[in-house]
Amino acid sequence: MAGNQTPKGEAVVQYLKRHPKMPLLTLARLMHKEQPKMFPDIENTRKLIQKYVSANRHVNLGDRYGVKREKGASGADAWQDMMPESLQEPHNPFILPKSVRKALVLSDIHAPYHDVPALTLAIDHGLKAGVDAVILNGDILDFYAMSDHEKDPRKIDWLGELEAGRGIFRMIRAAFPNMPIYFVTGNHSYRLERHLMKYAPILLGMHEFELPTLFGFGELAITHIENKRVIHAGKLTIGHGDNWKGGGGVNPARWLSLRTGEPTLIGHFHRTSSHIERTVRNSIRGWWSTGCLCELNPTYLPMNQWSHGFAIVEIDKDGTFEVDNLSIIEGKVR
Repeated sequence: MAGNQTPKGEAVVQYLKRHPKMPLLTLARLMHKEQPKMFPDIENTRKLIQKYVSANRHVNLGDRYGVKREKGASGADAWQDMMPESLQEPHNPFILPKSVRKALVLSDIHAPYHDVPALTLAIDHGLKAGVDAVILNGDILDFYAMSDHEKDPRKIDWLGELEAGRGIFRMIRAAFPNMPIYFVTGNHSYRLERHLMKYAPILLGMHEFELPTLFGFGELAITHIENKRVIHAGKLTIGHGDNWKGGGGVNPARWLSLRTGEPTLIGHFHRTSSHIERTVRNSIRGWWSTGCLCELNPTYLPMNQWSHGFAIVEIDKDGTFEVDNLSIIEGKVR
């Protein structure tokens, strides 16, 4: 140990050299026993020993305890090479291509329980607005037959739902034949995967039973965005509302602002709402929830505060954006 030492420091060095493998607390007790005047307090002595060990790198703690710190095959310490492989999965957003400048956002169609006039108005408005992409923002399909809730056997069966869903996708592709379509997996669409996990795990992961295959996404050139994954459209985040825990509160957009902190547009709550606020640095931020395009009075919840609606999002080259959160009231887009 280099440098000028005090008598107490020299004593610490000598004890460390004589007892290189002794635990620090045991060594402190020995020093207190043999030299009580110089080391009257055991705990303070232990701290002094630790200080000297830490300050002088050539005293190797591993060597003191009879364990050499060896290098592994990667060149790192051997313990790092012993780290078990992690099963952690990446959770990255889907980045909307910069070529998309104006997108029609449709959410909560819940086919085959879609509202035909509302969906027709939304698609027609998107065509007239000159959008260059369509984002199907969750719960486009209902999957009633695969719900864990109580079901009415007189309602449409799974094959009927399957065909209705295929019809919805074929219709949307026919309306927008030359532009990208993005499908976000909402909680209802995820019912298929949950059903397989619970009742048919042997089929889970088979290509033939995956949602994009069943509904012909390859043939229709529809991009599938997996469950719980959001879209980054410039500086705006777009996703289904089930990504965040909670019921949406009185104002889903305000509720959303407390959970994301950054501008976000969601579906899921079937209610058109907006929340705009100014930060302490005079930055304006906004949050939006879109209305649905399904029946407004289902048998399981005939009394509610749902509303029909959709959105058009314009994205500039620098990532700034404009959200037109539209409502359908009395057969008109407002």
